[in-house]
Amino acid sequence: MSEKNDKYILQSVSNSLDILDLLAENKNLSVPEIAELSGFGKSSVFRILATLEDKNYVKKSEDARYSLDIKLAYLGQAAMDQDNLIKYCHPYLETLSAKSGETSHLTISYRTFYIRFIDKVVSNATIHMDSHTGFIRHSHYTAGGKILLAYSSDLTQENYIQNVSFDAMTKKSILSGDALMKELKKIKKQGYAIDDEESEYGLFCIAAPIFDFSGQAIAAVSISGPTARMLENMERNIMLVSETGKAITDMLCSAIFPDGK
Repeated sequence: MSEKNDKYILQSVSNSLDILDLLAENKNLSVPEIAELSGFGKSSVFRILATLEDKNYVKKSEDARYSLDIKLAYLGQAAMDQDNLIKYCHPYLETLSAKSGETSHLTISYRTFYIRFIDKVVSNATIHMDSHTGFIRHSHYTAGGKILLAYSSDLTQENYIQNVSFDAMTKKSILSGDALMKELKKIKKQGYAIDDEESEYGLFCIAAPIFDFSGQAIAAVSISGPTARMLENMERNIMLVSETGKAITDMLCSAIFPDGK
């Protein structure tokens, strides 16, 4: 750091952040261990930890060892903007597309009533779904949108039904709030959603949820392809998409809680 910037650094804050970095790299440390690793005095370490514990940034076990606490998870989630979500999830989309042979997507809720496609990996198959990132569609027409609705609150679902027109895009489109609610209950029970030509003839999609540390569904991962080919490999595709959603969820949570707590 330059001399010019040094005068603006509050040492106590800098030391506190250094200790948080240590706890992120080394779980369950005692005061003497933190003092040795950081080079700070034991009394300073103790005071910093007491402050961080009071603010729920760290927690102390019965044997007086410290680890990161829930408050940091909230900060981590706040930092997980769309660009970061894409960066972390894209490798999983690549693997999913390679294994399934279909186009994979990452989608998020958008302005309450819509689903937005924010990333994709296109299938290498001669016949495949063609799409573009940034594409927006009412949630109930898509597998990704339905999976996020299924794991949303009752109030969100009620608000959606009361404010969206259920127009037919195909003969298989959901045409009423009652039909959607029935579908959402089924989706939540089975853990995945499908779009069986509900938005476009010849197109079949399967989606699974991605959860944050609190259990909230923050995104969906899906694959899309020609109906006949998707149905031929239905069980395998459901398994691949579901496993990918779980793997991304585990990855996002482990980035915040390396010890799985």
